[in-house]
Amino acid sequence: MQGQAVLREGLARLGIPFAAQQLDQVRIFLQELERWNRRYGFIARGEGAEGRELISRHVLDSLSAWPIISAIECRGRIADVASGAGFPGIPLAVFLPDSRFTLVEPSATKTAFLRNVAILARLENVEVAEQRLEDLDRRFDLVVFRAFSPICRQLPALKRIVEPHGTIIAYKGRLQRVMEELDGADADPWNLRIIPVRVPFLEEERHLVVISPSSSGA
Repeated sequence: MQGQAVLREGLARLGIPFAAQQLDQVRIFLQELERWNRRYGFIARGEGAEGRELISRHVLDSLSAWPIISAIECRGRIADVASGAGFPGIPLAVFLPDSRFTLVEPSATKTAFLRNVAILARLENVEVAEQRLEDLDRRFDLVVFRAFSPICRQLPALKRIVEPHGTIIAYKGRLQRVMEELDGADADPWNLRIIPVRVPFLEEERHLVVISPSSSGA
């Protein structure tokens, strides 16, 4: 199964509606990522740097939270912290066009890549902030992150940039590792849920950690 077919089938399995324009936006993103990756090594070869594996391991994995995020009533402003090569922020921005995404990334090279993709793919709902999490002075309705520091270490800084009604969603792997990361994390008085997700074409254990205040609609 070729890349576009993998993407189409993966979107169908996740229940994500799509238009031809959105598929084209993903195509442009991946073409640019493969081009930049050859020079800068954003994604290592053994971590799904190209082709079908790039779609399953990174694009569809990023979109595994779409059913949860799309159901959140207040998600107008979303931050992707430590966005790196644009995961999960860019795939989510493509298929959540009614939300405004801020891709937060401290690396000048990666922010240049992200801005380039946003222009080429015409992602008008995306802005890029060349900042560290600690330096952000704005609040968001939803904060997402993937391949970032352990939750217990970053939770205070993450809660600082989330609106009182807001939600934090962390993309994580094996349940045992998730439990180890959460050991010592002080989420009270917030609700903390661990949700298993199935990523199409990826035979790996994946979970989402959803942290929200008791009154949130998440």
